[in-house]
Amino acid sequence: MKIAVMGAGAVGGYFGGVLAHSGEDVTLIARGVHGDAINQSGLVVESHWGSFTARVAATPDPAEVGPVDLILHCVKLYSNVDALPLIKPMVSPSTNILTIQNGVTSGETIAGYYGWDRVLQGATYIEAAMMGPGRIEQSGSTARIEFGENDGSKSERTEVIRAMLERPGIQVEVSSNIGSTLWTKLVAVGAFGTVMTAARASLPEVLAGPEGENTIRAVMEEIVAIGKSEGVEFAPGVVQEKLRGGVEEAEEFKSSLQYDLANGKPLELDDLLGAVVQKGRAAGIPISASAALVMTLEKFKHGS
Repeated sequence: MKIAVMGAGAVGGYFGGVLAHSGEDVTLIARGVHGDAINQSGLVVESHWGSFTARVAATPDPAEVGPVDLILHCVKLYSNVDALPLIKPMVSPSTNILTIQNGVTSGETIAGYYGWDRVLQGATYIEAAMMGPGRIEQSGSTARIEFGENDGSKSERTEVIRAMLERPGIQVEVSSNIGSTLWTKLVAVGAFGTVMTAARASLPEVLAGPEGENTIRAVMEEIVAIGKSEGVEFAPGVVQEKLRGGVEEAEEFKSSLQYDLANGKPLELDDLLGAVVQKGRAAGIPISASAALVMTLEKFKHGS
């Protein structure tokens, strides 16, 4: 299988590096000193499963790659408007585009360009960070991709891609309800990350405050209410489960939204909690806690 990773930062670079190191034909779409370092010295990956250097090609230009079998789409959500037209030279009638971006809007956005018959939606669960140009560190025993067809069916392409992805360093699951998978992840990501970012505080600091846990719970409940209004099925007690998990892992909890704010980068605000607020307004469902957080971060969403 010929694979291209669009957005070979910490997450995309990790998965692409593991696949390349395992012998797959992978090209990383990476720019600047990061791409230069990969081409010169390989991609260095430190992980729970051991360290290695993947000898893998990198290019800033998808047109140099040509048609591929699979595009692992990992760019930030706000980059879709620029990135999706750029991948066109890699898309053929047999290409599948697997998005593992955050939020619940990515699949529909990509399908608007290339059609649902080319798109698979996915969610990833991983702790990974860039340690410098051409260097990625993954921590913890989880590096999981859960993906599936929009209608929940198991298809030939999901089985082929699942078998290709499943190897040491990657856990993979085909979801029978990808909409529920994406919304359930958003319950945690949209609440914890946005509250931490707006508060400029770690999760333990948020939880130590008099209204920290109540605010997180309110946002989670609003996300669930909006999801249900769109026909999404959630597991019973999902808010309490996600809240309990965050409290238990508070010391290690990291937010990419908070990292981006601290480093003056654009924020994935519009397509995460911002999308919840927009859907809530359209449905006439109260979303006061989420709206307050989005308003607080609005002026920073293009970077600072």
